Amino acid sequence: MTYNRIAVYGHRGWVSSAIFAALAQSGAPIKVLYRSGSDVSDLPKGVTSVEVDVEDQHALEAALQDIDIVISLVGLEGVTRQHGFVKAIPQTEVKLFVPSELALRCDDQGLRVPVNKAKFEVEAAAKQAGISTTIILPGYFAESALNSCLIGVDVPRNRIVFTGDSERQILNICTREYVAAAYAAIFAQTPISQLQDTVFGLSELRVTGEDVANSLEKKHGAPPQIFRHSLEEADRQMQTRLDQGQPLALAWYCRRVWGSGQVLNAIGSNIWELEGYQKKSLKDLIEDGKLVAYREASPALKAALEGTFY
Repeated sequence: MTYNRIAVYGHRGWVSSAIFAALAQSGAPIKVLYRSGSDVSDLPKGVTSVEVDVEDQHALEAALQDIDIVISLVGLEGVTRQHGFVKAIPQTEVKLFVPSELALRCDDQGLRVPVNKAKFEVEAAAKQAGISTTIILPGYFAESALNSCLIGVDVPRNRIVFTGDSERQILNICTREYVAAAYAAIFAQTPISQLQDTVFGLSELRVTGEDVANSLEKKHGAPPQIFRHSLEEADRQMQTRLDQGQPLALAWYCRRVWGSGQVLNAIGSNIWELEGYQKKSLKDLIEDGKLVAYREASPALKAALEGTFY
């Protein structure tokens, strides 16, 4: 049984901690690359670690000498630091780089959102440097889509916003648990030659806005309060937030992608299927209350999201 040797950068975030845990349990040799001050006191047995400044090219090259795959799981604030790997990897025996994406492919409008643009620039730089990559696209996380009001679904208050035609268009959803299991299945043992320069979509469940509204009604015993926004309104709100430098630009873009029917194209047709995995349903997540919390938003962001229900 042959395992790939994997380095993980960014192991403590909301989604990255779950992915890291799944990789650590997969049997593959895992090395954590961490910044000064990061807590590595509770790493699982058998996982090695090395403190490294990814902007120190020589130090990073040394840390990667016994690695086959580099998996970056950094959050929004760390996306640009991944350029350090782009500089270092060509000087090592690393065969595959997995930059932090964990969303969907953006069109030109989406690339106007700073974090989306930053991710695109990392991928473009890796390609220009001749580095083989694998991109993972889960679409929307269930925890943020259904449990944070980000795209207009408010389970506790029984409310939903339909943007454009989202009432009938497909929303591709994955739970954090599913994405973590997929990372382990894809990268622990799959021959690297089968992963190089590949984009994999993930799909745990596909639902329409109408499906979500029906599930809300079953949970609460009453129809949800429905709000409607046009695609033009989403465009206007996105532009306003971009002009003001506000993070809600991404929320309005995500709503627009759903409402315009672009979600499935944005994750592609090359879907990695997790064999034997019991996928969650809307009944599980909404009606039976198995939807776990998303990362805590700031009071300002909560208030801003609240203001989108009108």
